[in-house]
Amino acid sequence: MMNDHLAIGKQKKQSQPLAALYCDIQNVHLTQKQAKLLLDFAQSKWRLDCFKAYYNSHCKNQLLAKNKLEELGFQGVDVLSKDKNSADKQLIFDCLKRVAIKPYPDIIIIVSGDRDFAPLISLLLAVGKTIIVFAQRYSASKKLINLVGDDQFHYIDDLPSLFAGNTQNKADRLSA
Repeated sequence: MMNDHLAIGKQKKQSQPLAALYCDIQNVHLTQKQAKLLLDFAQSKWRLDCFKAYYNSHCKNQLLAKNKLEELGFQGVDVLSKDKNSADKQLIFDCLKRVAIKPYPDIIIIVSGDRDFAPLISLLLAVGKTIIVFAQRYSASKKLINLVGDDQFHYIDDLPSLFAGNTQNKADRLSA
């Protein structure tokens, strides 16, 4: 017989929207602390279905960053191609593939300020997905900011205040 407390907790978790998180390590250099805050923030709002970090192991700094993220449970995706934007293309492909498989995520979190993600974001918005973008300050594309809007765009270094509730109204709108 199932414990009533466990059953209620499971129902609450199941009623939360499903989210998927994709991190472009080549574009956003997350510290382990920032990555932990990002995961904690996402998991406090949604059921996090997958969280992946895209990198090229030929780049030592990306490999080190990936190792730190994998310690937190991220799935590292090594994109060895030297073709321009190969990691972006792999991330886009994986995101589209995930959106096509049930259960469909309601929320897509993209950690990148790269304008190459604008077509993906436009498509996902057109099919009714909520898109949240986290980017490095001073390297975020204005096009991405305009696509998702100020409510769904955040700088990665603002995570502590988002998670702590210092911008509670903004965080509440994300979960709507």
